Amino acid sequence: MRRFIFLQFSLVLAISSLSQKDNQPIVSKIEKVTVFMQGAQVERTATQPIKAGKYNIVFGGISPKVDKQSIQLKADGKLTVLSVTHQVNFLKEQQVQEEIKQLETQKEQWLDKMALEKNMRNVYGQEEKMILANQSIKGDATLKAAELKEAADFQRQRLTEIYQKLQDNDHNLKKIEAELQKINKQLNELNQKKDLSTSEVIVAVDVKEAMTANFRLTYLVKQSAWFPTYDIRVQDISKPINLLMKANVNQQSGEDWTDVKLFLSTGNPNENGTKPMLSPWYLRYYYPNVMNQIRIRGNSSVYGSTAGINTITGTVRDQKGQPLQGASVVAKGTTTGTTTDAYGNFNITVPANANTLVISTVGYNVQEIDVSSGYKNIFMKEAAASLSEVVVVGYGTTRDESENFDDKSYRKKKDETAVNTTTVYQPTTTIFEIENPYSVPTDGKVYTVDINNFELNALYEYYSVPKLEATAFLTAKITEWQELNLLPGEANLFFEGTFLGNSMLDVMNAGDTLNLSLGKDKGVIVKRTLMKEYSSKKFLGSNKTDRRQYEILVRNNKQQPIKIIVEDQFPVSTNKDIEVEKLSYENGKLDDDTKKVTWSLSVDSKKENKFQLGYAVKYPKDKTLQLE
Repeated sequence: MRRFIFLQFSLVLAISSLSQKDNQPIVSKIEKVTVFMQGAQVERTATQPIKAGKYNIVFGGISPKVDKQSIQLKADGKLTVLSVTHQVNFLKEQQVQEEIKQLETQKEQWLDKMALEKNMRNVYGQEEKMILANQSIKGDATLKAAELKEAADFQRQRLTEIYQKLQDNDHNLKKIEAELQKINKQLNELNQKKDLSTSEVIVAVDVKEAMTANFRLTYLVKQSAWFPTYDIRVQDISKPINLLMKANVNQQSGEDWTDVKLFLSTGNPNENGTKPMLSPWYLRYYYPNVMNQIRIRGNSSVYGSTAGINTITGTVRDQKGQPLQGASVVAKGTTTGTTTDAYGNFNITVPANANTLVISTVGYNVQEIDVSSGYKNIFMKEAAASLSEVVVVGYGTTRDESENFDDKSYRKKKDETAVNTTTVYQPTTTIFEIENPYSVPTDGKVYTVDINNFELNALYEYYSVPKLEATAFLTAKITEWQELNLLPGEANLFFEGTFLGNSMLDVMNAGDTLNLSLGKDKGVIVKRTLMKEYSSKKFLGSNKTDRRQYEILVRNNKQQPIKIIVEDQFPVSTNKDIEVEKLSYENGKLDDDTKKVTWSLSVDSKKENKFQLGYAVKYPKDKTLQLE
């Protein structure tokens, strides 16, 4: 029986050894990565001599998050690919676990040394107390001078030795604590790397003759993405807009992208590419239940708000309540995204078609939340690694004041320090090719790379609704913007060298002209004042008349003349007992349907413009109206 087991074991070893000999490892390098809105396609290349025969070639060190259906291999020469398989290799993870065990053993050894040093310290302390307690001579005993000197010498010598031992003991304890601190830091770093496995692509080939073959291996990986953001800079309203389009790239695929050719695609391979089918529409009676009736709400909006856009703010924290910096917050199904600041705070403006926010950061599970009003306090559940941080890789731009603009409404900036980008058009997507090599480690951090930098001729115009907010907002109108290949995304606003906050570049709802909101300008003063001397309440019979008269002031404190649109409104009656009359709107334009009044003004530098708005409302005196 033992002989049979021995023979069987020897046969297994022989087969294993033979199979190992049939595997030829191939050393490959990542040359190109195409990052989609969700996911990425990795392209590896290798050139290696291969022998004739049938055997397996093995590509190692590959991401464990490979979509197996996406693996493709191309090779030149006289060889035939028989099959392609994929398997996970846990060897790297096992090596790290072995390193953890070694560090744990070292930690126990240092802890034992620390315990020994503390015990010796207690021994020396007890001996010190005993010697000091025996210094006094009690009773009638008298000592000769020689005996007294001998006792004093003994105490002095022994106390000196004890104090030296205690000093050495302190030094040893500090050294042990320093070593333990190093080991604990290393253990924390290794314990955070819970998923360190790689994978292998095994290709069975039939090689007709020995040769040097070129291989190209491509595959899709998950946990990779990019989203666009913008920097919009205006030096002053007499000069063009500088628009910088940036890509925010992050990945946790399990393999580093080091000095690769980077492509950014507007496509998403995870989307359903099947065209929809329209089925017959059958009408039936609907019987709402009580809960549906309770939940029915009007979709009211404040006049003057931006239709179709929702601004969400919040904080992303870990389970202990600590803020997470650099967490990615993306509106699902869109290209709109942002990252949290050093305090975990985020502010994102999402389009109307976005119903879900996707929050992700390295070391924590991805979380999805509904887009709704109110402040979002999000707690992330820890997964595999520690918190991430934002790493901004910027490329400075300089502007030559002597540049002249051509007849086109924009021009692409030429800059030696900026990243060069080539735009490639495909039937359903646009691809931005970053010409300089780029590196994105598999750490989940957000790496920012410039895509394009434009200077745009714009028509600047101010806008104000002083009834809602006594502030002038600078806007810009851009034509021929369709040639810029812009995507929806958040924009950082800079005006006259000052950061003004964020806005939304909503290109999906733009027409022939792209309208940009560039934030508030404190250099333009707008006030709306109730003129009490012309406002009054009068009672006549069963009715009362409430008259209101307002003065609107626009002051231009800037160095250049401005154009500004000012809007206000008259109330609209919804009851026959309420009459709105005596409308006055000095030089304004009235919309008969909405009763909105618009003034288009040109205000010179250091000048102001005043105009008035007035109306009267008659209604029953036993009723109350809100006229503010």
